Amino acid sequence: MEMQARKELGLAKDLIPPLPPLAAALHSRFFSSHCAGCFRPLESPLPCAGCRGVTHYCGAACYAADLPAHYSSGECHFLRLHHEGDTSDLRAALRLLHFLESMGPLPSPSLPGNPRRVAGLLASDLDKVLAEGGELAERITEGAKLMSVARDRDRSQVIGGQEAVTTEEVLWAVITNAVEVYVNEVGALGVGVYGPGFSWFNHSCMPNACYRFELAQISGGCGTYELESFLVSPAAAGLVTESFNAWISGENGLARGFSNIGPRVIVRSIKLIQKDEEVCITYIDLLEPKVRRHADLLEKYRFVCCCGRCRVASEMYMDFVLNCDARELSFNNYSNGTYPNCEELADLFDQAMDEYRLHENPEACCKKLESMLYRSSVDQESQSGEKFKLHPLHHLSLNGYITLASAYRARVFDLLAVSMDESNNTECLKADRAAVSYTLLLAGAVHHLFLSEPSLIAVTAHFLINAAESILVLLRVPEWSLDKKLCKSEIDLVIRHYPNGMMEFSLDKCRDASMRFLGSVSQILFKTWPFLTQDLTNLKNIDNPVNFNWLGSKVLNPQCLANHRELPDFTEKECVEDRYLGHRLIKDQNTCLFQLALHCFIYGRYLASICYGPECYLVHHAENILHGLCERLLSKHS
Repeated sequence: MEMQARKELGLAKDLIPPLPPLAAALHSRFFSSHCAGCFRPLESPLPCAGCRGVTHYCGAACYAADLPAHYSSGECHFLRLHHEGDTSDLRAALRLLHFLESMGPLPSPSLPGNPRRVAGLLASDLDKVLAEGGELAERITEGAKLMSVARDRDRSQVIGGQEAVTTEEVLWAVITNAVEVYVNEVGALGVGVYGPGFSWFNHSCMPNACYRFELAQISGGCGTYELESFLVSPAAAGLVTESFNAWISGENGLARGFSNIGPRVIVRSIKLIQKDEEVCITYIDLLEPKVRRHADLLEKYRFVCCCGRCRVASEMYMDFVLNCDARELSFNNYSNGTYPNCEELADLFDQAMDEYRLHENPEACCKKLESMLYRSSVDQESQSGEKFKLHPLHHLSLNGYITLASAYRARVFDLLAVSMDESNNTECLKADRAAVSYTLLLAGAVHHLFLSEPSLIAVTAHFLINAAESILVLLRVPEWSLDKKLCKSEIDLVIRHYPNGMMEFSLDKCRDASMRFLGSVSQILFKTWPFLTQDLTNLKNIDNPVNFNWLGSKVLNPQCLANHRELPDFTEKECVEDRYLGHRLIKDQNTCLFQLALHCFIYGRYLASICYGPECYLVHHAENILHGLCERLLSKHS
């Protein structure tokens, strides 16, 4: 269902109020650490006696509020029978069934000529999925049987109304509509299923909106929302019958029946949106090339994307770079075909990941990945035996940087667990520097792509803040000292370097902040990058991990936030204006790295406040580190 803007919307606007879920289920691995109702971390856990202490609550109020959904849905009984493995999709489906029953008779889910829906949630093509067989079909049929046993009811006639809805259909609706709930640094806490106010947002590979979650305090009764408070609405009202609208709205135009606890979802604009323009979010990883994006969408959501990025006649800059290798950049005529060795390199990547995940061997993983990235197989088309080299912005390179940063960090932990002798300390420092180098390279590469496509703002903010944290880990090395007063002055200087008003966002301000970041950080990296990569021969050919002009004229400069002619000039201007940074480069390496971390933190925080809002977790996380972790770090050296 297409959602359109009701009026012209600026950058960084909340499009819907914090929307509670129809159903949400905590991932099993968090049962002992997080509340099963509100998803908050547990301080004084209250176990559920019904499921024999499998789930826990943060207090009596939350337990009482969640009890109808937990017990009456059959989830409590289900967990007594099946508490091994992650069953969050099945438990969310049980909770959704309970919600639908409590709402009374449904309008007809099947509107003539339109896809099958369950309470507004897309649930089409179930028959095709079951007929195709395979793991997904087995998950649906077996899962529906387990749900029926837990509910102790016939699975074929679950909900009364104009048309019965089967257990399989509700589970399929959860599989195709549920989203992973990310609230803090621990990753996905669980899954949530949200009503038409959220589920009707379509996908785009260059979205103009993104979403985040927040954990709400317990409120009395079911949530109600004025539909007029939504800045978006369905584009084709004719697809929704009056009775269906009335069922969703309830009385007096209020959206009703939502859970009074559970993670709320918020949708926020990340681009300027015209009135009646479709508002889209993304369902998948935007840093994958077109073929992989389409495969992911077809496998999980069963549609082929036709957004502007996918149907454009010639590839956008971002897709051109994500798909090409370094050798192709020397060609005047770029071919849309995938280079044949990429499949072989993808296999090498999978082998390296197996070393890391299955065999817990980060050292072997690093060797395999670096071989894939920098010493790849011989080019079969070259008579001279020239080696094929991946472009540093290729999608396999980006995935490689993520894994290498993590594997090198794990390598540090392995070395520290063995001994603390001089040779191990040397290896630890080398691995620490490598982790920082790859984290910086990842953040810089994604930021470069963000300048050409602003829909990458959220992932860019995450990678920048991760890079800053990685640098601070390196600065914890005991023999490295930092002057407390100097660091305080650096914090003040860098904070003043970026926009102050977190609520005053504009495209011009965002562009200026991006150019300031490029200019300032490029100047700092002039000294710090050779130091970080001194033991990494693989990275010697990368001159600057944030400004890729050194790749040559065949790498087109980003066209959106920065015109390709303006970018080098603006960066050079910033470097000249920031003389204080140039003078400070002659200071010790520690101060330069600290400056680098500050720029990544503060600029990353600024981008996060645009895409998620100033009250989001990521912004608070960056602020807490700036005002807390830095102080604790410095106190260790004072």
